Amino acid sequence: MSNNGGGGFLLWFLTWMSSIFRNRKVKKYNRQARGVEIHKKGMSVTELLPNHSYRENLMISGGEQSERLYVCETVLKNAHTANRSVIVLHTGNQNLENFITSNGLGSVANAHQKIFDVFTGLSFNEIFQVITDTSKSKFDIKPAGRYVVQVAHDLLLNRGRKPYFSSFANCPYLQLSDQIFKRESSGNMSSDEADKLQSLLMTGQSEIAKIDTFFNDVKIQMDYLSTSDPQTSGAIGIVSAIRDKKILSIDLKSSSNTTLIEIIVNSLVVAMNRGYEFSLMIDDIAFGNNELLKSLVYQKSGHNTVLVSKDLYALTGGKEDVFATVVGESNKTLLFSHSSNISCEKWSKYVGEYDKIDTTQNNNAGWSQSGRLGYASFGGQSQQLKREQKIKPEQLGRLSHGEIIVYDHTTSKLIHTVLT
Repeated sequence: MSNNGGGGFLLWFLTWMSSIFRNRKVKKYNRQARGVEIHKKGMSVTELLPNHSYRENLMISGGEQSERLYVCETVLKNAHTANRSVIVLHTGNQNLENFITSNGLGSVANAHQKIFDVFTGLSFNEIFQVITDTSKSKFDIKPAGRYVVQVAHDLLLNRGRKPYFSSFANCPYLQLSDQIFKRESSGNMSSDEADKLQSLLMTGQSEIAKIDTFFNDVKIQMDYLSTSDPQTSGAIGIVSAIRDKKILSIDLKSSSNTTLIEIIVNSLVVAMNRGYEFSLMIDDIAFGNNELLKSLVYQKSGHNTVLVSKDLYALTGGKEDVFATVVGESNKTLLFSHSSNISCEKWSKYVGEYDKIDTTQNNNAGWSQSGRLGYASFGGQSQQLKREQKIKPEQLGRLSHGEIIVYDHTTSKLIHTVLT
């Protein structure tokens, strides 16, 4: 080979090495700019979620129920160890219930274990607050209704019974006047007491029918899990569970049981008004159209929320404002595989973008022969910055079982790993 040929080869070699070095620098920059920590050997949930995670607003979306449950187990164990009350609302998640009961973490209220009484642990004023707040949209019970509820309450105490929900629900509101007369006639109530109750009943007369209808409606939705014998069944309510720092799981059966959901939410508000702290875990319950539940999810004071769903974006009803608000209130997001392209795009956009150096080859270099064999370079590389998703939508759709993306909202830290 001629000297020129040797020089051409050297030039080619140097150009090639320079290209490799430059490409490595570009890849390193892009990797750092993207900011995703990749742990191929896997990580445990306890590594991803520290002990205090039960106090954080968490979103767990995608994957199979077993994958989501694996994360929830750690949150519940941490809460139980820290003596933190957790109210778990779900729709038929028996695996979650079994985990709670088999590990002795708390109580489970469902159709097979009817231990729930929503009024347990409430004062009369709080009971009436829950009633009026729950009935606003549908029944609109006026303040005068307080006197009717007061009569029912005092009659229960006169009979030596505690003011449990079942007692109020089975009260014959349309015959309360007759009930007062019978108690007086049998000598179980003085005439002064009877006159007082009759006066109260007359004052709230316009609300009697609405209160009767309200309790019938709530009873229909709550009857499958509400205890009919609270004094012997070890009844537990929302406020009493939070007061006693217990974990209570409630099977709502369906997101459409709106009145039941609202009376539970209003009980949680009572707990917050008392200054109690608790965690609320909501498992696959649509909240986008339930204003009270949505408002509770938005709030931070006194409690944190753990939202769990096979597709959390779909659970918001596809409402951009709801999704944006929930995302804005969260501390950490754990994403498994999603089947919906729309959801993948939303989560990808939410995780964010970065400036990527995009390299384009524009190289006409090569061996040429013009009298002598040699190497000539007629081009090179061009680079430009372009915005690209840190986690692409198709990547979320391709995650395998146990593979997870964890995003920390506070630090913007991203982890891609497999749960071990």
